[in-house]
Amino acid sequence: MTFADRTVSVDASPSPHGRGRQPLRSLAAPAGTLLCALLAGLCLAAAVPGQAGQAAAPGREEGLLAAGPISAQQPVSPTAFLPLIVGPVAEPGPVNVWQAAYYAGEDLSGDPVHTAEETRIDYDWGEDGHPPGVSADHFSARWEGNWEMEEGIYTFFIYADDGVRLWLDESLVVDYWSPGMGSHEATIEIKTAGPHHLRLEYFEVTGSAAIRLHWRRTDLYPRWEGDYYRLPWVEDGHMYERLDDAIQFDWGMEAPEGLPDDGFSVSWSARRVFEPGTHRLYVYADEGYRLYVDGNLLGQGGWEDGEAGGAVDTVFTFEAPTLAYHDVRYDFHDRGTLAEARLWLEYAERPPWTAQYYPNRSLTGEPTVVRQEDAVFYDWGLERARPKLPSADNFSVRWSGERYFHSGCYRFGLFVDDGVRLWIDGELLLDEWHDGRGEYHTPVKYLAGGLHEVVIEYYEATGEAEMRFWWE
Repeated sequence: MTFADRTVSVDASPSPHGRGRQPLRSLAAPAGTLLCALLAGLCLAAAVPGQAGQAAAPGREEGLLAAGPISAQQPVSPTAFLPLIVGPVAEPGPVNVWQAAYYAGEDLSGDPVHTAEETRIDYDWGEDGHPPGVSADHFSARWEGNWEMEEGIYTFFIYADDGVRLWLDESLVVDYWSPGMGSHEATIEIKTAGPHHLRLEYFEVTGSAAIRLHWRRTDLYPRWEGDYYRLPWVEDGHMYERLDDAIQFDWGMEAPEGLPDDGFSVSWSARRVFEPGTHRLYVYADEGYRLYVDGNLLGQGGWEDGEAGGAVDTVFTFEAPTLAYHDVRYDFHDRGTLAEARLWLEYAERPPWTAQYYPNRSLTGEPTVVRQEDAVFYDWGLERARPKLPSADNFSVRWSGERYFHSGCYRFGLFVDDGVRLWIDGELLLDEWHDGRGEYHTPVKYLAGGLHEVVIEYYEATGEAEMRFWWE
């Protein structure tokens, strides 16, 4: 595996064409801390287009928006906002836990047949595996809890089979009280940090049953606007647009829906908040990519005919001088055979991972290598993970370290060949300790704002080795 490291500094000072943008206040906290209070000034409610002093209606513009300080003239999210939530209205009581009640029948009536405290709503029961006393069909459930939130813009994501309703501080924000499966979402600005009351109601008719809810700060972790093309240069042959939660795709010999298996391309773009300091952008593209920040080309690989740099893990570092929005664009194309596209951004002002490499699959004995690493984002292929390991096969690794998370319900992504386990604050969140080729895992957990201890354990059996970890 070849690993490249490139650093690019970009001047984020106000542009002469900035249309009256006002500079942000400077941060007053030590580097390495992701502060929320100052970001509150960046969170804007949607307003009628064209009115002075209000945010323009979300929509695509010609080219990329200019970088630099934030003003109320700039759109923040491509999703229309619901009414402003002005402050916490939760009643006193436990925080960051669900009080769950399950009912016989679809209308939440009578006494519950089962109650429990639950830490997440992430269920795919199918046609069995329901809680004790709950039938496979014709049941309903209600979850209530007070959940800590920061000032900022949150998007709530729901998948339900069948009906679902969601309230935030007694405001109904999602209402699909009908049979049928589907995804639903609501984007809301939270004006005051503290506990906010959530209530989720759900009913199941017949057949498979599933309900999932998570939320995140989409001013800090926006979704990517993807333009999908049937030709390789992200210019001609545009087929469709869609929003992607993450750029972590391994299509193999296939392609995105509706595109040819070879010769397609995708251009992803997102506007996100960058805090002062160093940010890392991890890139992998089979075959080619171009990466831009604020319209400036950070680098490319495998893009032109005969150009090197495709199918290689590469990391770029971007130095953000001030708290500001920046536009990121990632162009990808496939020219034949395997197709894989990945991009992940991480704030670098935090401690590194402690990595321990063992010459066996069981993490036993003394580690052969102990080192500090910036990220858990590797595709070793058929090579040895570390030169001192005796083989490219039959090894294991443990990564541990503290990471800062803003309050939210995180979906962790792991792409692994072979086995993996994940702990967050001592809780075993994922246990897939078995051989497997190229498996995705996406456990969900709510995290209050602050530092959290993360431990990842991995082993490689034989053949190709890969371990990638991210969150969204």
